[in-house]
Amino acid sequence: MTYSIVGGSDGRFAVVAVTASGSIYCRGGFRTPAEAELSVDDLRTLMMACDTALVHRETEPSSMDLRSRLTASRPPFE
Repeated sequence: MTYSIVGGSDGRFAVVAVTASGSIYCRGGFRTPAEAELSVDDLRTLMMACDTALVHRETEPSSMDLRSRLTASRPPFE
């Protein structure tokens, strides 16, 4: 699983995780990148318990617009 921290148009940040199969999960509303990183620590702990690696992705896949996920009105980590 890879993750990115992306900034939204409202100035808040979100953690967007992408599985190997291409499923996208996001959790937003963080005021700072540091606050988002704390959420990543929780996600990393969960992934370790599942024996799955969590890798930071510097750039989003060319086929995905991760920032568009910030405007979707869905619950966190749907």
